[in-house]
Amino acid sequence: MAGRALSVSLAALSETGRRECNEDAFGYWEGADSLVAALCDGAGGHGGGQTASRAAVTHVLEAFALRPEVSLNALQWLVKGANEAVVAQQVAGTPTSDMRTTIVVLLLDLHSGTALWAHAGDSRLYRWHEARLLGRTRDQSLEQSLRDAGLSTTAVSSGQLTSALGSPGGFDFEVVQTPQVLAGGDALLLCSDGLWSAFDDAAMARSVIGCNGVEAWLDRLEAGVQQADRSNQDNYSALAIWCEEG
Repeated sequence: MAGRALSVSLAALSETGRRECNEDAFGYWEGADSLVAALCDGAGGHGGGQTASRAAVTHVLEAFALRPEVSLNALQWLVKGANEAVVAQQVAGTPTSDMRTTIVVLLLDLHSGTALWAHAGDSRLYRWHEARLLGRTRDQSLEQSLRDAGLSTTAVSSGQLTSALGSPGGFDFEVVQTPQVLAGGDALLLCSDGLWSAFDDAAMARSVIGCNGVEAWLDRLEAGVQQADRSNQDNYSALAIWCEEG
C-alpha cells in the first residue's frame, strides 16, 4: 500500500433479527488504488428481497472490479446497472416479480482520499471525523418527505420507500454532490434501517467515541440493537470503514 494517502480497515455484520430470512446483502472490493463498498436491503418476500439485494451488490462489485474508476459518472453507471441487474431477474408469476431493494454505494480513491457515494431508499451512509459525526445520507422514504414538508409523521409506518432498485421504468437516487476528501481519523458506516432505527440520532453520533478499532465499533452497534430488544426486529446489517494515514 505504499504511496497511498489512506489505508482502511473494514468489518461487517449482518443478522436476521426476528425475521425468517435475511434479505440484506453487502460486500466490498479493494484493488491497488481504489475501493468499492455496497449494502442493500431487499424487499419482496419469499426470497424475492434476498435475490434483489444480492443481484445489486454482485453487479456493483463485479462491474467496478472490471473498471475501477472513482468518478461521478462511474458511480451513476454502477447504480443504474444495479437496477438493471435486479429488473433482469424479475420473473412474472414468481416471488421475484415485484422484488425491490435499497442500495448505498461508496467509491474511494485510496491515493487521493477522494470518496463518492450514492443511495436509493433508506439504507444510509454516515461519516465521522475524529469521533465527530459530520453527516449522513437523507432517506428516500415517505416519512422523510413528510418531515421535509413540515408535516406530521405519526400516522406513517416506517420503511415506506419513495424510491428503490427494481423499477423497470426508472427510479430516483441521490449522489453526494461534491467529492469528499477523507483523511486519517475518518470513519464511515453503511447500514440498513434495521440497524440505524435502533438508535436515536444522539446515540448514533456517539457510537464511535472511545472505540479503538472498527471491530470494537461494530460490537458496540450490535450490542445496541440487541439491547433495544424489539419484537419486530428487522434484518440488520452494517459495513464499517476505518481510515488511517497511508
